[in-house]
Amino acid sequence: MRKYIINILFLTVLCMSSCMDGFLDRNPYGSIDENTFFTEPEHANLAAIACYSNLQKLNSHWGDAQLELGMTGDFSPTGFKDASTFYLGTFNPNEANVVLGIWQKAYKGIAVCNKNIEGVKSMGDLLDADTRDKYLAEMYFIRAFWYFRLIQFYGDVPMRSASVQDPTNESEVQLAATSKETIVRDFIIPDLQFASQKLPESWDEVYMHRVTKGTAWAYLCEVYLYVKDYENAIEAGKMVESYDYALEEDPGCILRIDKEDSKEIIFSIGIANGITTYREFYFGTIEDLGVDGRIMRGDSYSNDYFYPSDDFVNCFQAIDGTDYVSSVYYVENKSEQYKNRDPRFDATFFTPMDEVTTTKNVTLNWKQEWLVNKQTGFDIQKRGVYYGEDTWNMRVDMHMMRLPRIYLHMAEAYAMKSTPDFGKCSEYVEKVRSRARNFALMHKDKYVPSGLEDNQVLPPFKINSVETAMKAIDYESRVEFFTEDCIRYYDLKRWGTLKDVWPKKVGGVWSDKLFDLPYPSSELSANHKLTQHNGWGN
Repeated sequence: MRKYIINILFLTVLCMSSCMDGFLDRNPYGSIDENTFFTEPEHANLAAIACYSNLQKLNSHWGDAQLELGMTGDFSPTGFKDASTFYLGTFNPNEANVVLGIWQKAYKGIAVCNKNIEGVKSMGDLLDADTRDKYLAEMYFIRAFWYFRLIQFYGDVPMRSASVQDPTNESEVQLAATSKETIVRDFIIPDLQFASQKLPESWDEVYMHRVTKGTAWAYLCEVYLYVKDYENAIEAGKMVESYDYALEEDPGCILRIDKEDSKEIIFSIGIANGITTYREFYFGTIEDLGVDGRIMRGDSYSNDYFYPSDDFVNCFQAIDGTDYVSSVYYVENKSEQYKNRDPRFDATFFTPMDEVTTTKNVTLNWKQEWLVNKQTGFDIQKRGVYYGEDTWNMRVDMHMMRLPRIYLHMAEAYAMKSTPDFGKCSEYVEKVRSRARNFALMHKDKYVPSGLEDNQVLPPFKINSVETAMKAIDYESRVEFFTEDCIRYYDLKRWGTLKDVWPKKVGGVWSDKLFDLPYPSSELSANHKLTQHNGWGN
C-alpha cells in the first residue's frame, strides 16, 4: 500500500518542479511561481503532499541521526568506522555532517511548509474552508515536527514563520536564535493544536502515510511532556487512545515491511524503491547464503556494521524480570545469552530462534556461524532491510511514533505531575510490558524455562515512587525503541540523564556543551545574527 503515497510524492515533486526554481534543492528560503501554481483546487493537495518529501531523509547524510551521534550508550564504539567520532564524542563541529545535515533538512522542510502554507491561504474561493484547513493542517503539523526536531538537537534556533521574499535582503534572511521555550509556546503547540482540530481522522488507504488527528494529538502529548505540562500531556494521550490504534501481538514484527500498515503506527515516513539507493541503515547479519539466496543486508561494500554496546545487550532482563547479569539464568557464553530473556531481546537481535526467509523463498533458522559482529556478540535484527525479492532497494519505513511511545509518555506524566498517580503510571507501563509477557507465554517453548510459573514471567514493575516509575519507563522505552529515530537520545535529554550515560560510555569527562549540538559553522558564516552557543565556540 505504501507504494501509492510514494508514487504520488514522485508525481507531485515532478509536477511542482516544473513551476518551482529548485524547489527542494535551493537554500532554505523557498521559491515558487504563483502564476502557474495555486491556481487550481488540486494544487492544495499537491502542495501538502510536497511537504512530506524532505522527510525521506531526515539528516542529509548516510545515516539516521541517533546512529551517527551514538551518544546514548546503546551502540558500541567498534563497528561502523564513519560513526566512531560520534560514538566517542570526538566529532569536529566544523566538519560534522550530522551537525549540518539535521539543520539543513529541517530548514529546507520548514521553507517548503511556509511557502505552501502561504500559497494555499492565497487560493481564496478556489477552496472551501474545510478543505483549505485540512491541507493547511498537514503543513502546520510537518512544520511543527521540524521545529521540534531542531530544538531537541540544538536548543534555541532561529524561528522563521514566513517565507523569505528577498533572499538578498540580509535583514530578512538573517535571524538570531529564538529561545526553545518561545518556539514551543508560540509556534509548535499552536501548529499542532490547529492540526489536531482540522486534520481528518483517517485518509483513503492509498494515503496511508499522511498525518491524522491522532498523529497531531500524539505529538502534542510529547511536546507537553517536553515542557513539563503533565496534565495536558495526559489529556492529549487520552485523545490518541480514542482513535483506532492497537498494539501488535508480536513485539518483533513492527519494523517489517509486511506490517507497515499496522494499527500500532501513528506516524511513519514511507520509504520505497526509487526514493534513493543510498541506504541509511547498516544493520543486519551475513546476507549472501549462496544457492539459498539472501536474507538481510548489513553493509554491502565496506564490511562495516552498527554494533550494539555490551551495556545495551546486558540491559535486557531475564525472563523472570530480574537483572540478567546477576540472574540465575545468566550464562558466560554470549552465543547462549539469548535464552530465557525478555522476548524483545530475540526481536532486537538475530538468534537461532529466528526463522528467516531468503530471497529464494527458503525458510531456515538463523545460525550462529553467520554472526558478523564477533566483537560484541550480536547482530542487530531490528530496522534492517528485509528482502521480499532479490533486490537491494526494499527498505523498512521509518516509524517516528508508535502507540507504546504514547503509553510510556502518559505513564511518565502521571508519575511526574504535581500529585503523582503511581497507579495510573503502572497501568500505562503495563500496557507496553504486558505485550512482551503475553507473547512469551504464547511461545513458552522459546522463552519460558521449565518450572517458571506464568505469574513469574516478566512480572509487572512495582511502581510506588518517581524513582521506581522512571526506572520502569526507562527500561521499557529502551528495549522497545532501539534503532527508531532518536528516541533514546530525546528521552535522556528530557530526563537530564544524558550526562550520566556519556562518561560511562566513552570513559571521558562530561562537558555541558555536549547537551546540545553546535550550530553549523557554515550557518554561522552566513548568518551574522547567530552566535555559537553552549561553549562550542571556545
